[in-house]
Amino acid sequence: MKLSGKTELVEYIKEFITKKGAISFRDFMEIALYYPYYGYYTSDKDKIGGFGDYFTSSELDPIFGQLLAKQFIEIYQRYFDKQQTQIVELGSGKGYLLHDVIRYIKESYPEIYQNIKFISVEKSDYHRQLQKELLKDFDNIEYFPDISDLPKIKGIIYSNELFDAIPTHMIKVRDGKVYEVYLTLDKEDEVVEIEREIFKEIRRYIEDLSIELPDNITTEINIDAIKVISMLADKLEKGFIFTIDYGYPSRELYKPYRNRGTLICYYKHTYNENYYQNVGLQDITSHVNFSALSYYGEKSGLKTVGFTDQAHFLVNLGLAEELNNLYEKGDYKSYERANRLKTLILPKGMGEKFKILIQSKNIENPQLEGLKITPPQTDRYKL
Repeated sequence: MKLSGKTELVEYIKEFITKKGAISFRDFMEIALYYPYYGYYTSDKDKIGGFGDYFTSSELDPIFGQLLAKQFIEIYQRYFDKQQTQIVELGSGKGYLLHDVIRYIKESYPEIYQNIKFISVEKSDYHRQLQKELLKDFDNIEYFPDISDLPKIKGIIYSNELFDAIPTHMIKVRDGKVYEVYLTLDKEDEVVEIEREIFKEIRRYIEDLSIELPDNITTEINIDAIKVISMLADKLEKGFIFTIDYGYPSRELYKPYRNRGTLICYYKHTYNENYYQNVGLQDITSHVNFSALSYYGEKSGLKTVGFTDQAHFLVNLGLAEELNNLYEKGDYKSYERANRLKTLILPKGMGEKFKILIQSKNIENPQLEGLKITPPQTDRYKL
């Protein structure tokens, strides 16, 4: 397989492989996405929106951030009333979602707004600069490049499509034995996938979560994701963690009909499974294992409050009422916006694809409006 993409990145990967003899797919993915200046997420390339490679919920309409903020307000009023509190967004990109959250709180709850410090965590220097311009009218925001830079948090930590972009190990099962995929180069300087014995962290992950891997499956085990949730648990003194992303619990994620795994690339609003083309120019993602975030979160001191999908969460917080209001207006612009809002909750679309895991720490008997009605507890929702 021929490597293609940003010349500087392709040459670095080849040199790295030559030096090491072989590198894990996880290391390749980290370089492709996060290598300074040339990686997909660290470059100044537009990634989200019409000129990028994909859309997020926050790009479609401000109501996503507004309803999320509405849930945060309920949390503040119940568990942090009149206290100084922090709201942290991880992987905040260009800052659109954070902007919608802050604006809603400032305009609707000005007294609460005065008691909140907002924090943005974003690796990309380019995106942090865009954020500062977008959010220049708000004076209570701090910016950090990495989760490790965060202070202790009392309040809320949330992310939207962060964990799917955390570099993951690729594994294969043959004759009942699990192997990890590594990359090396052949005589023509092209990438070749080889298999090696898995290391103990992957073996422990499979055992801890009682994962039953069918034979002849190629799939992902994300060790870095559990490191992140453990770090967040340490940073959070009291409050909640919201993880919004696409994925499933273990029992659904590793079913035989997913024998090709979930790794996918996004490039100019198309998708493909060729991870070795357009390196540094295309996104590489994998589905989140929410069972792992819940299990290892609990081992780190978090409690799982609930697990739902985006449709139920947003409808619980008032999206249906907003749709009714738009239909009652009956004008073209209202119908146009209503169609955008429906995209957020459509079955088999964003409404079902995106899940929300809510965890807490040092909160007694947490009750949240967003979890008032939850989906049927099939394998897609049993953690």
